[in-house]
Amino acid sequence: MPPDPSVPPDGLVSAIASSIPFGHAVGFLVSQLGYAVTRRFRADLEDLSLEPRHFGLMRALAVAKDLSQQALGDSLHIPASSIVALLDQLEAKGYVNRRLDPADRRVRLVELTEAGRAVLTGAVEVGVAIEAALCQGFDADQREALISNLQKVADNIGLTLGVHPGFRADADDGPRRRKRPSTG
Repeated sequence: MPPDPSVPPDGLVSAIASSIPFGHAVGFLVSQLGYAVTRRFRADLEDLSLEPRHFGLMRALAVAKDLSQQALGDSLHIPASSIVALLDQLEAKGYVNRRLDPADRRVRLVELTEAGRAVLTGAVEVGVAIEAALCQGFDADQREALISNLQKVADNIGLTLGVHPGFRADADDGPRRRKRPSTG
């Protein structure tokens, strides 16, 4: 009978464990950092009555002009039902407005309000402070090298650049490969 592929051969686990010093596994360290940063960001945003997912939406709106509700959801890989609920929350807080597109009345355009821009400025300051704490002791080149290496890790597992995997419509389906621009 052939060996069961789900059971590691004798000694394999101990060989791996002995070759990776405790706490030096990339996956564990990235998970540990992600958990800690997420908790801090969430806690710091609470002072602004925002959640990280609100921040992501508002940040996307800040750099776009005349973005439709559907295009916003598509760009962040958020399903239509979820984008509506998130925008309802932000609209109730007075941070976004939705209006009919004069060129196509079936389309709802989304924009930040002045109050939304003000709270987003505060949220960006929170993010900058966290980034500064994370990169304390790094010079600009070291920070860029860290980002480059982490991006390689993200590419290895198929994350979409700039899109938090928790937003994606297919978040439970595993990572999605980032499409690379055509070179030809």
